[in-house]
Amino acid sequence: MTEDFYDHMKKEQELLNLSYRESLRQKEERMAVWDPKDKTAENSQIKKLINAWYRGLRTWVVRFIPGF
Repeated sequence: MTEDFYDHMKKEQELLNLSYRESLRQKEERMAVWDPKDKTAENSQIKKLINAWYRGLRTWVVRFIPGF
């Protein structure tokens, strides 16, 4: 029974290792085509999205909770 457990754990570890290696490979592919000049644009878009969500939430809270 313990051998089954260890065999199972070994297989799980192998799967995790494969997944990790695949993640690293995908990251390397993304970094190979990444242009540092695009980072500013991405950050700006993310910031605009967060601000829009915040304004929408704030408007909703003010309408439903008077005096907030």
